[in-house]
Amino acid sequence: MLKNSMHSGVIFLLAIVFLACQDQKNQADNEVLFSSKNEFKQSMIASHQNYLQKEKAKIDAYIDSLGVLFQKSGTGLRTYIYDTDSLKVRRAKRGDIAVVQYQLSLLDGEEIYATEEGEFQEFLVDFDDVERGLHEGIKQLKVGDKAIFILPAHMAHGITGDQIQIPPQATIVYDVHLIAIR
Repeated sequence: MLKNSMHSGVIFLLAIVFLACQDQKNQADNEVLFSSKNEFKQSMIASHQNYLQKEKAKIDAYIDSLGVLFQKSGTGLRTYIYDTDSLKVRRAKRGDIAVVQYQLSLLDGEEIYATEEGEFQEFLVDFDDVERGLHEGIKQLKVGDKAIFILPAHMAHGITGDQIQIPPQATIVYDVHLIAIR
């Protein structure tokens, strides 16, 4: 009995050593080696530029499918104001409380979040924890305006998503109605 137990223990130990060696071999096969920090940096920059080009192409295709003219800011935010009250002149500004209704979706049209009919969402412009692109976009609107904002990932939830419903590196689309400014 002791001999069988020792034999089983040796086989178990050999299996662990074998699996560990296989794991190290797999890791070595998947490693990308760079000769310098600069080479690594250049590789990361190229990868990011490639991602940005693909994201821009997706946004452009989405806009083309809508057939309307969006304004593009220097940050990459795209804005289309489709309903405006030309008599109103005051725009939302830093420190205002914006009262909005909204629908948030992905570029493929999947609705992620929305205010319920008759309900509103409030946030402190440039201070509350909402997407950077929403802060920027809301400052372009006057009370009563309705707009569509397209937020590239870096203006939305970035590489992590919101870890609930918005996936990593997602471009998001806001359909916003600015109800009031306080």
